[in-house]
Amino acid sequence: MKATKGWSINRGDSPFVAFAIHAGHTLRTEIKSVIAIDDDVQLREEDPFTEQWTQIAPTQIVVDRSRFEVDLNRSRDESVYLTPDDAWGLNVWRETPDLEMVEHSKEAWDLFYEEIKTTLSAIERTHGRFIVFDFHSYNHRRDGAEAAPADAGKNPVVNVGTGALNRKLWKPVIDAFIDTVSEMKLDGTPLDVRENVKFKGGFLSRWIAETFPESACVLAIDVKKVFMDEWTGTLHPDKMAVFTTAFEKARNAMAVALKKVQKKKKNMAFSPGVGKPMRIGFVVNDVTTEQPTYTTVRLAMAAKRMGHEIYMFGTSELAYDNDEKIKAHASTVPRRIYKNGLSFLKDLTDKHRPKERISVDDLDVLMLRSDPAQDAITRPWAAQAGIEFGRVAMRNGVIVLNDPDGLAKANSKMYFQTFPAEIRPETIITRNRDDIRSFAREKGTVVLKPLTGSGGANVFMVRPEDLPNINQIIDSVLRDGFAIVQEYLEAAEEGDVRLFVMNGEAFRYKGHYCAFRRLRKGGDLRSNLHAGGTLGRAEIGNQALEMVEMVRPKLIQDGMFLVGLDIVGNKLMEINVFSPGGLGSAQKFEGVNFSEGVIKALQRKTMAMSYYKRQFDNVSMSIV
Repeated sequence: MKATKGWSINRGDSPFVAFAIHAGHTLRTEIKSVIAIDDDVQLREEDPFTEQWTQIAPTQIVVDRSRFEVDLNRSRDESVYLTPDDAWGLNVWRETPDLEMVEHSKEAWDLFYEEIKTTLSAIERTHGRFIVFDFHSYNHRRDGAEAAPADAGKNPVVNVGTGALNRKLWKPVIDAFIDTVSEMKLDGTPLDVRENVKFKGGFLSRWIAETFPESACVLAIDVKKVFMDEWTGTLHPDKMAVFTTAFEKARNAMAVALKKVQKKKKNMAFSPGVGKPMRIGFVVNDVTTEQPTYTTVRLAMAAKRMGHEIYMFGTSELAYDNDEKIKAHASTVPRRIYKNGLSFLKDLTDKHRPKERISVDDLDVLMLRSDPAQDAITRPWAAQAGIEFGRVAMRNGVIVLNDPDGLAKANSKMYFQTFPAEIRPETIITRNRDDIRSFAREKGTVVLKPLTGSGGANVFMVRPEDLPNINQIIDSVLRDGFAIVQEYLEAAEEGDVRLFVMNGEAFRYKGHYCAFRRLRKGGDLRSNLHAGGTLGRAEIGNQALEMVEMVRPKLIQDGMFLVGLDIVGNKLMEINVFSPGGLGSAQKFEGVNFSEGVIKALQRKTMAMSYYKRQFDNVSMSIV
């Protein structure tokens, strides 16, 4: 079922925008059939009449659907009240809404935020910095119509929520609002206007401030319901007019203050590590072979959800033009929010949506997420394409990750042998059969695999009793080139741990390490998921962190922004630098969206690069 709109957007030519997202009272028929609260209770928890205040701004966004259908001032996950704890202790439902009904409401949330992103982006392009009034009201007689009102000391008549703003930047505008409204009188008394006492701003104001960090001054304005009877819903027109006049006068004063703020140099208003929206390109082997659970898809979805532009293209879609710039026939998506990777990929690969021919040199970040091993046999011309084109894109200040020159060094598993011997299994790399047999006899049990390749293909464990038949195994491996012969680690019986390293440090986000354990399937040597391995939660202790410290200097030297360490006991089995996967697996066990952490790291890099006018060493920027 497709979500239907429950709001209106009237666009005007001005830097002022006003929202009334809790003014609505209507519900979908299917919601009415299962909702338990009566009409009076519903109305009391809404913000009736606040839509009248939006008239002070040329651009008005008014929601006519009730917050009990979908609360647009909460995150998508929390936008539908499912328990009494979600709704001030109210039992909202006679019957718990089914998943389809809930998802229908959340699809409306998606559409709303897509549309306001488009609207506010257009205002930003036209006016630069702009001001948003996010109008709300709140109850102050919850104990009953005849009961004493809530303590005035903790409940100002007008609460101005500015918790999401850079107060230093927007001080003239915020002060103009507070000072002007405070001069108005209600029943002979100046309006009590205070900042961040009752509320600091809800999800909408935070989202706008985070999406337009250098451009939007959003004030979450919560007015105590002294302009109406909160128990009967009756409006007091004379009191309502006082607030309307106060807000109109404040708008005029804020227009003067905004001119002062407009003169301030942009980019200085950013909170550390936030920055403006980025343009990110993802190079993959082939867009059509991407899967919903792939890490690249998760990263692209997270970036899009966070307000950035994303483009994805295969190695065959890259080009070098006569203007000496790199171009790409790129796929992108129309929506900002996707509920899963399947719907994201459906839009990304929609044959009816033409690809954009973009200039890769104009991107902020180019993520090299193609795996050369996948193309080595069937498309050898494509194996190095991402690296080669990425090198050229660096010339114009694109941050290319991982660093192309570092990836070129790591193009075979021989790269692993350049890390400290203390953390590597004893190993030989050869095509000599006698050397292989001799090493196998010496170590007792060994692992034999190709020097090139991925996904756990042609990986064999050779035990002493297998030596009489080792020639067949050797022939199978040598067909792909050189053979790696490693001592077998007994700890491999318990599988291995994939630990991500970002910016040369063990990747930790919101207090959780980005890691997971892969368990072998039965007697299968390989714990790789493509080979049927299963997942478990990983405990990251001092031993694993010490390994990170040992590989850190080399990773920094080679500009390896994001890599995956495969750990068995006290040894590393592999360091994955090409398109390391598993962020979703780590998220499954840690409950943390690690993709979001990666995108935030990219934001810090693009901000740092902007300070140097896109002229900074790519290797160094890879690890900033």
